[in-house]
Amino acid sequence: MANIKSTRDDTHQCEKCLPAYCCNYFAFGIDEPENRRDYESLLWKIAHENTSIYIYRQDWFIMIHNRCNFLMPDNKCAIYEHRPYMCREHSTESCEYTGDDYGFTEHFKSYDDLLIYIKENTNFRFKHGPTGVGPNCL
Repeated sequence: MANIKSTRDDTHQCEKCLPAYCCNYFAFGIDEPENRRDYESLLWKIAHENTSIYIYRQDWFIMIHNRCNFLMPDNKCAIYEHRPYMCREHSTESCEYTGDDYGFTEHFKSYDDLLIYIKENTNFRFKHGPTGVGPNCL
């Protein structure tokens, strides 16, 4: 059987991963919106800087794009030996650097992205149209 050499470099991949994607956001699950008020709440949240919302495997999440205070300029962790469990559990097998994409069903990076989704996928009507304000995150 032939050996297939991996192009991934586990030892130094964090140094190559600019801008250290996994250390520049955090995300958490949110309830799936069920009514107009829920969608209005999500529109309010995504109107804030460095915020996006995504759907993954039918679950809804909010993502806050914000750099970790312990990320040093060389992309190394200043508290690596004592880093939080969330960081220790992060796998280099399917991280942002090595993975092709997250497989999000939807990723709303702006107020307009979410507003258009609401108009196209729900019966809730909003009189105002897109704002023209672009994405507030990468």
